Amino acid sequence: MYKPHTIEQYKIQQFLDHTFAMEHFLVSPLSRSALMLEDRCGERIAFSFSDNEVREIPIPSAPSPDKVKSFIRSFRALGTKPHLRTFEDVTRWWLNHPNPLTYQQALGLPDELYRRFLSSTLIEDEDAQRLAASGLVSEDAYQDIQLWYLNGNTANCWLGPLGIDGTGNLYALTFNYGTPRAKELKFYLLDDYYRHMNHIL
Repeated sequence: MYKPHTIEQYKIQQFLDHTFAMEHFLVSPLSRSALMLEDRCGERIAFSFSDNEVREIPIPSAPSPDKVKSFIRSFRALGTKPHLRTFEDVTRWWLNHPNPLTYQQALGLPDELYRRFLSSTLIEDEDAQRLAASGLVSEDAYQDIQLWYLNGNTANCWLGPLGIDGTGNLYALTFNYGTPRAKELKFYLLDDYYRHMNHIL
């Protein structure tokens, strides 16, 4: 769930909290001084803070693919790249360095996972281990595990599919991956295929 990172964003968030029933909306950043509100139908409205006032602004157009590709090429060519391991690292870098990327592009998340990121609280190590150890994980919980994994845990863990069998889609989360202390937790994904194979209506 996105939390304001600048004074301007905080002022906008205060305005939103007093103006909208926020449990029905997703909030995402557009810049250091602008936030976007989106409802469950995909309707969007944007606000910025300037001259000590919150104002509605037009939804900015998405950056062109050429601009994004050019920026990524330049970024990869840097001699010393910033170490952006967590979502918080990426967020602070994105806010403080001029770039053409949207926040979603900077995080590198597909649409469904990005929406989950904006609407839920990130889980902790113990939560990821508990969920995977349960043996059967809902689709929402799997997205939570994915976000946990991508949030600074890819260096010493592994998460991915193992295949499909007569029970369902089998996944694994391995802690201390590639070491003698590796601990693999296998689980099924509670999706439509699992429901069909296990006669769950």
